[in-house]
Amino acid sequence: MIRPILACADPYGASEVFVSAGWKLDFSQPVESGDPLVGVSLCGNSVLLGITEGYVSADQLPCIGCGVVIYMTVPIEQIHQIYESHRFLHPSGLTVQPWGDLAFEVHIGGYRFMIAARQGLDAD
Repeated sequence: MIRPILACADPYGASEVFVSAGWKLDFSQPVESGDPLVGVSLCGNSVLLGITEGYVSADQLPCIGCGVVIYMTVPIEQIHQIYESHRFLHPSGLTVQPWGDLAFEVHIGGYRFMIAARQGLDAD
């Protein structure tokens, strides 16, 4: 299993956006712990939200997530509800991709996510 750690200027604030879109808050280190790290998940897909300090220089902050798309699959029976819960984040339209998955893209915390569901007989 891969669990990327996404560098965020404010992992706690970023987690609130994820949770508002229907993601589950898996854990949150206490602010006073000195280890700002938050875990969020959606349909078994999880990411960690960490800090930028020590990982991303100030001049690179505008480029967080540049060139990266986090592709995650969700159950086909949930894709429409998940799309609706992300509407306030202005996702791309929910469309069938050339390879057959039904998907949309959304930017959260400076990162681009493609949330997809497999259609047809070979759906997981």
